[in-house]
Amino acid sequence: MISLNSNLTLIEIEDLYLKLQSEKPIDVRIPGHLKQGGSFGITAAIIQFIATWSRSNRENKLLPYNQIFGASSYVKLLHQPHGLTACYLAPNLVDSKGNNLRKSEVLAQAIPYIEAMQASKLRETMNGRGAILACFAGAKNEFLLPLYERSCLEGLRGIGDFERLAQQLINCCDPSALRRLPETHIQTIALLIRELFENTNDHATIDEYGKEYYWEYPNVRSIIAKYITFNPNDTGSIKALSDAPHHFFYQKALLDYTATRIIDFLEVTVIDSGPGIAKRWLAHVNSNENVENISIDSEEKLVREAFELGKTTKNISGTGIGLDTVIKSLVKLKALLRLRTGRLCLFQSFSGNSKQVFAPSHLHKDRKELPKLVGTSFSILIPLSSKK
Repeated sequence: MISLNSNLTLIEIEDLYLKLQSEKPIDVRIPGHLKQGGSFGITAAIIQFIATWSRSNRENKLLPYNQIFGASSYVKLLHQPHGLTACYLAPNLVDSKGNNLRKSEVLAQAIPYIEAMQASKLRETMNGRGAILACFAGAKNEFLLPLYERSCLEGLRGIGDFERLAQQLINCCDPSALRRLPETHIQTIALLIRELFENTNDHATIDEYGKEYYWEYPNVRSIIAKYITFNPNDTGSIKALSDAPHHFFYQKALLDYTATRIIDFLEVTVIDSGPGIAKRWLAHVNSNENVENISIDSEEKLVREAFELGKTTKNISGTGIGLDTVIKSLVKLKALLRLRTGRLCLFQSFSGNSKQVFAPSHLHKDRKELPKLVGTSFSILIPLSSKK
């Protein structure tokens, strides 16, 4: 059994993938909450681990930490982004006694949260200071109204609707910051979220073979917003950071604000359990090549190309903008980016950087190649304000 605890670090989660190499079924137990809501990137990392685990063996079972019997043992878990997603993706659900549970019975308890997503009552979608909009393939409410026009065939909503969505997300995380942020800042956050979600909507609703995901072949694409606060006087929290890019980003934030203030951040995650950037880009540029056969350097090159101006995988004439708009938005927001896809985990700080280029570093400088996982996650840390 693999037991995820409430204070896992990003590096510890990466090490868990080694346990998935077994051909035997593996049970996973996940916590009902994350310590302090989870530090930067943790929620996305857990979701991607669960997505990868769920496809490794159809006999795998998910179970909660508590000793409650029956479907009610998942009530608390369902009110967390990682828990809700895990219950949908898991091949099998059991309670603490090993009793098999019907997935429909467990997920029925999440209906109030899904209805809150549909009605834009974002404060009710998750426990804590944050919000989630999760689109589950094959679900009745797959095409959430805050993201899609009333007919999913009409596609995503326009930038004006996403500006309102950005305001709602910030309000869930830090209402006081919303009152202080300039309108241009909110517009940039809205553009960033829409561009990333449009990308995942275009490329993560089918697998690498062109097969659509559905209820029995689950897939998720989500937007998650979360409030993170950082106290510069708490030196222990800096030392506890397990990755250098995250550590240096906070150090830079300390220089930007006085050392007697607490710094507020908005963490925005756009995540899917689709094919991943390298697979879908390689299918576009060289359909005869298999991503499983390329080197890690070639995979990184494919990911970097996807961010270049003019690159697109859409079947339309013209150049498109690829993910170039995302980089421009990150520069304006002075944000930190964590991208996990395929065998890569890339970080880049755009704080104090006016160059609009994608030039990330690896999570581990001496370990470029990480375990291959399912999907793509963009986790973005945006400084909001400081307060005494």
